[in-house]
Amino acid sequence: MAGTTAAHAALVFAGGLGIANEPGPKFKAAAMAYYAGTHWEAGYLNEGVNHGTDGVFVEYRLSRAVTKRLRATLALGPEVLNTTYDIRPGVVTNGYHPSLLVSLSSSYRLSRLWRIGIRWNHIAFQQSALFGYRDADMVVLTLGYGR
Repeated sequence: MAGTTAAHAALVFAGGLGIANEPGPKFKAAAMAYYAGTHWEAGYLNEGVNHGTDGVFVEYRLSRAVTKRLRATLALGPEVLNTTYDIRPGVVTNGYHPSLLVSLSSSYRLSRLWRIGIRWNHIAFQQSALFGYRDADMVVLTLGYGR
């Protein structure tokens, strides 16, 4: 494996979000994450700045260096979202929801401490009579700092 894996890094994400099975407007999205060691990540995710869904997540990451500067990562883990609006009209769905977060990303090391990248998050909700079914896809650009 070429290159080195960051032991600790802080990242800021910004991008857009679309609800997979609901037509309508797309939303702005933001997140912050901390890489704790080479395999764990924890962070905060905002599904749309004006959308009303915030969550915390933990993911287990598998990374592979493609070149000395380019890295690809697959991550998977639980997320707890707090929704402050109704997902479906006429059905009260606000509150806390467990979900599964799957992420694919690639990052490019600009220097010893700085990196940029792109990340796709898929947030999967459980299907239930109360909450219906809702998945969301988020594409964000990343800016990272760390060793």
